[in-house]
Amino acid sequence: MQRYFLAAVAMTALSAPPVLAQDDYEPVCEQRGTNGMVAMLLCPSGLDHAALSMEGKAYCGETKPCGAWIWDDESVVPAEAPDSHDKVPGDSVRAALGIWMNEADQLVVLQAEATN
Repeated sequence: MQRYFLAAVAMTALSAPPVLAQDDYEPVCEQRGTNGMVAMLLCPSGLDHAALSMEGKAYCGETKPCGAWIWDDESVVPAEAPDSHDKVPGDSVRAALGIWMNEADQLVVLQAEATN
């Protein structure tokens, strides 16, 4: 599982969208839990990559490290946030739209088709 996560990060890191200014941003995603460096967000379908970046950034705030996993399907969000990224269940990893990596100030896109 960790290899899948690291490969996804490596393959998509250079294609992440720029992040918009956060002034006056109103988050629309639901916070579904946090545990150490792992945070979970359930977002409405159809958000573009810039909006997903803003959601992750809004959730993590100044916390580093913070990786906010983002889904738009409640059925694949883990019931509880694991304490490390490599413990996110495989089905949840495959269904995630992306992961906001706060220390890198970057969205790692996992489901490009789902949000464009």
